[in-house]
Amino acid sequence: MYIITVIVAILILVAFFEYLYALNPQRVPLHYAPGKLYVFHNYLIIYIFSAFLIGIALILIINVLKDSVVQIKNIFYKRKQYIKTELDNSVNKAFDAYIKGQYDKGIDLIKKYLLNYPNNISAYLLLAKIYKHKGKIKEAENAINKTLEIEKENVTALNEAGNLYKLNKDYDKAVFYFNKALEYSSDDLYAIAQLKDIFIKKEEWKNAYKMSKLFLSQSKDKEINKQEEQVMLGLKYEFGKYLLESENDAERSVKRFNQVLSQDKNFVPAYLSLGDALIKKGKINEAFELWEKAFLKTSNLALIIKIEDVSIKMSHPENIIKFYQELIYNNTEKWEYRFFLGKLYIRLEMIDDALAVLSLIPVSIFKDNSLNLLLAECYFKRGKYNDASVNFRKALKSSYPVKLPFVCSDCGFVSYSYSSICPACNRWSTFNIKTAGTLYDSGSKDEV
Repeated sequence: MYIITVIVAILILVAFFEYLYALNPQRVPLHYAPGKLYVFHNYLIIYIFSAFLIGIALILIINVLKDSVVQIKNIFYKRKQYIKTELDNSVNKAFDAYIKGQYDKGIDLIKKYLLNYPNNISAYLLLAKIYKHKGKIKEAENAINKTLEIEKENVTALNEAGNLYKLNKDYDKAVFYFNKALEYSSDDLYAIAQLKDIFIKKEEWKNAYKMSKLFLSQSKDKEINKQEEQVMLGLKYEFGKYLLESENDAERSVKRFNQVLSQDKNFVPAYLSLGDALIKKGKINEAFELWEKAFLKTSNLALIIKIEDVSIKMSHPENIIKFYQELIYNNTEKWEYRFFLGKLYIRLEMIDDALAVLSLIPVSIFKDNSLNLLLAECYFKRGKYNDASVNFRKALKSSYPVKLPFVCSDCGFVSYSYSSICPACNRWSTFNIKTAGTLYDSGSKDEV
């Protein structure tokens, strides 16, 4: 149909020019240069037709040139896009290499990319991460600094800088960069959490408490906020402990400890420190009464160990002896109370009393041979060397003096000394000595 239309149009055009030729048969001279020799004599219609053809030819040439320019531009654009895609892919490949631990490959790919795009922030940040994991702290620092030169308000780069210095334990610089991140983004929970963690490590409890409070004001996650409230509780306790131990301010510290206990009745470190504060104020009996009630409430053995240590230090062991005896009377199935009382008697050189108490405990139920060690010590002090030898041989793989481990109820971290905060998971009030199931088997048969 298209060809037929073209043929018809050409025939009409030819007929039209034939018609014009018939109406205009005269010849017209056309000079193309000065002089009589440089002249054409031709029909008028030929000139008109030639001009028409030249116009069409020019239009076609112009369109061809335009199309050619567009095609050439498209070729260059596609080539540029191809190169850009390849370069972008090189960043993706670098990230894959970083994930797989192929750090050198990742570094090479990013460096090639940066030759073409020297101001790409994402590439510099990835390069900094790779250098950090490779242990090249200086190179990582240079990459982050380059990022901040390009965009000084880049919060991600500021946080990465803070992370880098925190990793290197340069806490002052880390605090500087995390604070800068908060200047540009006041609700940046990551920077807030990192600052809180640094202040905890530096034992700057007041600043850590402020960060925890700020975190709660910005976070919208109920589950995370619930955990953070426990952290705030621990920080409030630590600040009270600081007031008591560093500033000798018993009044303010007591206020903080009571605030903690009003929120969590089972917060053992607060009971321990509150008792210390009461002793500083001369309220010794109140301190012992507090610790005894706290133990009956929480069953945390750190409290009776505290009573034991303070009683002996103050030359009043009758306090803890009486308390142990009451515990044994009211809890005959709790072998650990007899065990602790016997251990205390040995500590006080009351050997006969120790033997009387320890001999009633079924030896077979203890897992760690700690009872054998205590019995061996008693027999040795009484000159019963054969009996001492038997028990020492049974406990040969153990060590003396007997130390019972405190176990974190959250992460299972084990420590032979009590701490208000677990150094592994940074949770407060999680340490206790596990007895049934770890110290001894509660279901074992009685064997004396």
